[in-house]
Amino acid sequence: MSAGFKHTAFIGIGSNLGDSLQTVKAAVDVIDADPQIEVTGSSSWYDTSPVGYEAQANFVNGVIKIKTSYTPIELLDALNQIEKRFKRKRTIHWGPRTLDLDIELYDEETIRTLRLEIPHHEMFNRLFVLKPLEEVFDGNTEMVLRIHDAITKIQETQQIRKIEN
Repeated sequence: MSAGFKHTAFIGIGSNLGDSLQTVKAAVDVIDADPQIEVTGSSSWYDTSPVGYEAQANFVNGVIKIKTSYTPIELLDALNQIEKRFKRKRTIHWGPRTLDLDIELYDEETIRTLRLEIPHHEMFNRLFVLKPLEEVFDGNTEMVLRIHDAITKIQETQQIRKIEN
C-alpha cells in the first residue's frame, strides 16, 4: 500500500442493466486501477430487489473497502467519472442503471453538503448496502452495532440473496 493512501472508504456498487455481475466486477477493476485508490476488500455479490422505484429488474450489489489519497469530494468526482465510463444515465430517481457507485463511509467523517452526505443518507435503510458492508467493515464498534441494528430492523422488508460464484 502506498504511504499516501491515508483514508479508508467503503463504496456501495450496484447495477441492474446489461450483464450486471460482469459490470460490477469490471467496475471494481477500474476503481482499483486508479493510481489514488487501492481496493483492499470486497464483499460477496448479492441479487437484490429494487428499493424506492420498484418497476425494474433486480440489482447486483456489493461493497468494497478502499484506501485512497482522495478527499471525499475528489473521490465522488472520480466515482462519477467511472459511472460515466459505464454509460450511467440519471433519468429516473432510484431507477435502472448500468452502474451506481456510492460513498457509504469515509474514515469516521460525517459530511452533509448538497453534493455529498457521509454516511450515505440512505445507508441504514438499505439491506443491499448493509449486508455486504457488514462483510467488509472492520472499523469502530459503535458503527458495527449501528450496522447490525439496522439490518435487524429491515431484514424482513427487503429481498436479498447472496450470489454463488
